[in-house]
Amino acid sequence: MKPTALIVNASRSGLIAKGALEEALKAGRPGGAAVDVYDVEPVLGADHPLLKMDNVTCTPHLGYVTRETYEEYYAAVVDDIVAFAAGKPAHVLNPDALGKK
Repeated sequence: MKPTALIVNASRSGLIAKGALEEALKAGRPGGAAVDVYDVEPVLGADHPLLKMDNVTCTPHLGYVTRETYEEYYAAVVDDIVAFAAGKPAHVLNPDALGKK
């Protein structure tokens, strides 16, 4: 990669061979990186080599977390619980199990 390139990995750490990004960044090719995925998550105690590099922006793997996203997720769960309690279960994967005790 060019020294002016920025690599962004917000998908899976396994897309890049373990240690390869650190070595490439030390060599200046690419010139920078932004990541929110790591070989072992969560990263505890700031114990990851990328966290110590000036040419890397690191964030936790929480890019999907927004208030709107959580409201949507939990609203669906609450709706399903209310429907089940009312005797009208929704999104049942195994409806035959509902009649078993």
